[in-house]
Amino acid sequence: MVYQNMRIRLSPLEIYRAAPAHLNHELRAYADEIERLYTELDALLPERFIATATGRGLREYEELFGPARDSLSAAARRERLHLRLSLGEGDFTPAGIRKALESYGLEYTVSEFPTLNRLNIIAQTHYSEADQAFIRREVAKTVPAHLEFQMVFNTLMWSQLDDRNKTFSALDEDDLTWEQIDSLE
Repeated sequence: MVYQNMRIRLSPLEIYRAAPAHLNHELRAYADEIERLYTELDALLPERFIATATGRGLREYEELFGPARDSLSAAARRERLHLRLSLGEGDFTPAGIRKALESYGLEYTVSEFPTLNRLNIIAQTHYSEADQAFIRREVAKTVPAHLEFQMVFNTLMWSQLDDRNKTFSALDEDDLTWEQIDSLE
């Protein structure tokens, strides 16, 4: 198609009418490369928009905020990106913070302590260390500066602590900081 269009457009120049074979080969090489570029552009166009992106486009958008989430379905990735991109200046409210937490894929509970200007955010499922670091970093960007917050990724249940058969004194002898206790799994 491109080759034929080039021949038609270049015909007034009369270069390729009765040209030697090498000139036609040159024209064919240009046409083939232009066809290849058109094919690549056709593949890239849907990747430009979140609603139609599948692989590369979603990855590029995700990497604006952190690591790509290749392990998730395209639909889940799109949903999180839409949530993330819908955050605005007025979203530093409890509802906005919840929307942001959901955009990170966090299953959580939030405890608010308004008189102390404090939030406790407790993860409800297990996250890898990389995911925890990503979520902590992004939450720090989202929570208003006047609020203190604590992220807890401890998925250990009270029954699991009880199964360790340790007295309070024995637990105290472990000499763990509160941060270490919060990260027990």
